[in-house]
Amino acid sequence: MVKKTRFYLNVVRLIQFFHKVDVRLSHFILPLVLSLGAALFEGISITLLIPTVRGIIKMDFSFVKEIPILKNIVAQAPQMFAVTNTSIFVLLLAMIAAAAITKNILQYLSAVGMAHQVRKLSNQLRKNIFKRYLSFGKQYFDYNNTGSLNQVLIGFTNAVASQVMILESSLTSVFILVAYLVIMLVISWKLTIFVMLIFPLVAYSSKWVIEKIKKSSMIWAEAHTILGRRIFNTLSGILLVKAYVTEDSEEEQFNDASNAIKELESNIDKKRCLVPLVHEIIALVMLLLFIAAIAFLVVKKGSGDVAIFAVYIIIVRRVFTYSKESSSVRVSLANMEGPMRNILKVFDDQDKFFVIGGKKEFKGINKSIEFNHLNFSYKKRAQILKDISFSVEKDEMTAMVGPTGAGKTTLINLILRFYDCPSSAILVDGIDIREFTVKSLRAGIALVNQEPLLFNDTLRKNMTYGLKRECPDEELMTIAEKARLHEFILKLPKRLDTVIGDRGVQLSGGEKQRVSIARALLKDSEILILDEATSSLDTHTEKLLQEAVGQLIKGRTTITIAHRLSTIKNADKIVVIEDGRFVEQGSLNQLLKEKGKFYRYWEEQKFY
Repeated sequence: MVKKTRFYLNVVRLIQFFHKVDVRLSHFILPLVLSLGAALFEGISITLLIPTVRGIIKMDFSFVKEIPILKNIVAQAPQMFAVTNTSIFVLLLAMIAAAAITKNILQYLSAVGMAHQVRKLSNQLRKNIFKRYLSFGKQYFDYNNTGSLNQVLIGFTNAVASQVMILESSLTSVFILVAYLVIMLVISWKLTIFVMLIFPLVAYSSKWVIEKIKKSSMIWAEAHTILGRRIFNTLSGILLVKAYVTEDSEEEQFNDASNAIKELESNIDKKRCLVPLVHEIIALVMLLLFIAAIAFLVVKKGSGDVAIFAVYIIIVRRVFTYSKESSSVRVSLANMEGPMRNILKVFDDQDKFFVIGGKKEFKGINKSIEFNHLNFSYKKRAQILKDISFSVEKDEMTAMVGPTGAGKTTLINLILRFYDCPSSAILVDGIDIREFTVKSLRAGIALVNQEPLLFNDTLRKNMTYGLKRECPDEELMTIAEKARLHEFILKLPKRLDTVIGDRGVQLSGGEKQRVSIARALLKDSEILILDEATSSLDTHTEKLLQEAVGQLIKGRTTITIAHRLSTIKNADKIVVIEDGRFVEQGSLNQLLKEKGKFYRYWEEQKFY
């Protein structure tokens, strides 16, 4: 069996990469065909040099009429080109110029076409990666830093695209190289075989450098991931940075990460620049040997072959030049190794925690949601929920209480299918929740988070997020009134079109909660999940918030993680969760009479 070279394996890996990320190689065919055309016309222009130089040396171009192809061209030319040596000389120069111009036009079109395809590649890569991100389960994002994911989405896609651009330029050099080798074989197959025997030496001379570039590329990719993580952590936690006066420390850590990338890139550049240098030295030595060999042949055979060998020397010189450029193919493949591997990890299904839905459309709840001996654990962690069993009745409010870390939020995440639950562990009207399509199930549930999720956009966009219809201002203000937001909106300079800042930073805690409530009111889902904020609010804000919540829960099946006494008092059922286990349930009066775990919470006025 023939041993596969690293270059071959790298090319195969690149093709597999394009296939894996759903990029069609067929889009690159036209630019490559144009490159082939450019190589063909380069060969024609070089071939025409032979009769031109021979005619100059002999001071006679009449022999051109005897050369098969040129004879036909001269015969078809106007009569003036077939009369004198000067006419034929001018014709040859015109043909060389035409071939050279055509070659450059084709090369330009190829470069423009390839640039267009590379931009499409970069765009398609970003779209495909982003689509993959959206398909991953919540648990994937629990384990992966957003800065690192952003680096893959933006940084590594650009890195791959730029290397593909270099690769195309190198392939053009390869095609021209092939054209030269064909001409050389026609001139002297013996000398050409000798030239071709040198190529493995040239390739081998840079093999160790290419391997080092590949290893450095993978380290570079990891360093960029670390830098992206550092940027995200610092900027997303900027208040903490300022509160603890760690600006200098953060700057130092950022500088260290940035300097590490600079050192790696400098190291890669040194190795990359070494490849053409090694090739140039070997090419120069080989060229001198060729000139000596050709000089010997000319002396031996006579001056008749001087023109041929003169052109041959020109070709050999250009062969070594283009072989130096074509070596960039291997360098580009090595440079792509790190970014490609990181991108391919996104397209690998392992540890992506996909939540697969069923085929039934969720159309609402008729009786209840039931937790049936539910057990759950995160990856490589102890069990979080242990044999949880209770029900949530239609049109009732069920309040979950218990200490932090008891598993209440995990229960909510399982209902929304952010995490995948065991079969038949959660039932809606007796139907396994896993049988419903994920989209239809989530469409039937409105969520109000403890920490409202708001975007750096207008108030309008945040309120209407997820709506599939246009929402007129009158409806928005009616909803805002129910959410106790209308007075606040009327005071804003641009009202609904006011940008509220990153994560709603320009709003107070109570205002954020009410924007989230307005969003849930607009969604108008039958099931409501409410994770109350634990923060204390002033009396006026607390009153507004409770009025907004009161509007929100009307006529809805509500599951709430309760932290406020008023919410617990209004609940139809209270469920106590502790250490991942169901402890007790009942109405407020029942639980107070039983004097169990909830009674102790009540006495301490501590609802976490």
